[in-house]
Amino acid sequence: MSWMPRDNKRKSVLPKNPTVRQLRNFSRDPIVRKAITIVQDSLARQPYTIDVIGGRGKKIREIAAVQNCIEHPNLVDSRSSFTKRLLDDAMVLDAMCAEVAKARSTKHPVYLYPVDGSTIQMVVPYDYTDDNAVRYMQQQEDGMKYFTAKDIAYMQRSYFTYQPYGLSPIMMAYQYVRFYLDSIEQANEKATNATAEFLISLGEGINSEQREKFIEYMKNDIEGTGRIPVVAGSKSVETKQIKAINSDGLYLQWLEKLTQIVGVAFGIPPEKLGLVIANDRSTGEDQENAMTQELIKPYAAMMEDLYNNYVIANMGLGGVLKFRYIFEDSEMQKSVKSKRVVDEYYKGVLTENEVRRIMGYEESTSDYANMTYPEKTANINVDLGIAGGFNGNGNIKDTTNTEGGDSNEKDKD
Repeated sequence: MSWMPRDNKRKSVLPKNPTVRQLRNFSRDPIVRKAITIVQDSLARQPYTIDVIGGRGKKIREIAAVQNCIEHPNLVDSRSSFTKRLLDDAMVLDAMCAEVAKARSTKHPVYLYPVDGSTIQMVVPYDYTDDNAVRYMQQQEDGMKYFTAKDIAYMQRSYFTYQPYGLSPIMMAYQYVRFYLDSIEQANEKATNATAEFLISLGEGINSEQREKFIEYMKNDIEGTGRIPVVAGSKSVETKQIKAINSDGLYLQWLEKLTQIVGVAFGIPPEKLGLVIANDRSTGEDQENAMTQELIKPYAAMMEDLYNNYVIANMGLGGVLKFRYIFEDSEMQKSVKSKRVVDEYYKGVLTENEVRRIMGYEESTSDYANMTYPEKTANINVDLGIAGGFNGNGNIKDTTNTEGGDSNEKDKD
């Protein structure tokens, strides 16, 4: 790839290997921050439900306690502020951390406190066979404090076998975005520099008086008027460009190129970041769906694991209740889903009530609703006494000598 030309003596805006502080500062860049904010705002207000698994009753009190823990995770945060705090570290450091504290109250049995993910260190090696083994440590004012895997919820999006820490989207894009910030700095420097774009040479034989007269002429009669300067004399007037006069010279095209890279790292359409014009044929709905699938849902899964593994499980309700976010399907997804479900119904894979549940409708009370389509057809044929099918084709069943039947009636074609 051909990179933007640069002066080797010029100091880079961002260092090659960033520290945690520099990474956090970088996350405040407007382009990156917008990508982070999209996820934060979405999940902070995303509707959710707490399902009862396996028909174990309504569990009204238990669900109310779980909701209380989620809506008020600690004495300071609401669900919205708690979610935003955790997601910031999740996307900046790939380290979404919360301290878990049990309480005696049945109405609020678990408290969750956000923790700076950069302060948590892994204990290596770790005894995976002992539930009470020390897993994490944190340097505090009174010394090093140790935590078990039950005390600290440490959630990541990416995992490796060769190191315990993950890789955030900001880290993935960092080296590319470093060039992007350099281009902004350089473009700003060039755009705001007061140096003239051209150097004018009046040629040889011009004395100081003639030079001053030409300066006055340019200043009083040409600058700001839009007129083309015309001069006379035996000496030619030469010009030399000494500064960029178009966007190519300012390297502003790198804004679009590197904004696209940020979008790829986060899994978000680059035009959502505000600096890139869409150049594909995707509809707005397609883009929203892609952003939901590639950016929002992976972090939603991390929050779901947090509540299921550290709130519901700590209440002794693991396998009984399950927290999940509710994502509405797009119209295209609904159409595809509907067609697939209906096809499976007619092929005898699903019953009518299974179809209704999948599509979000209330279950039917029909006697045939829990049968597959072939079973339903066969039972209706029997119940209605139709030999050749319930569409009215075929022979009508002989009802001779049956209650209500006509003894003189014969089988009709």
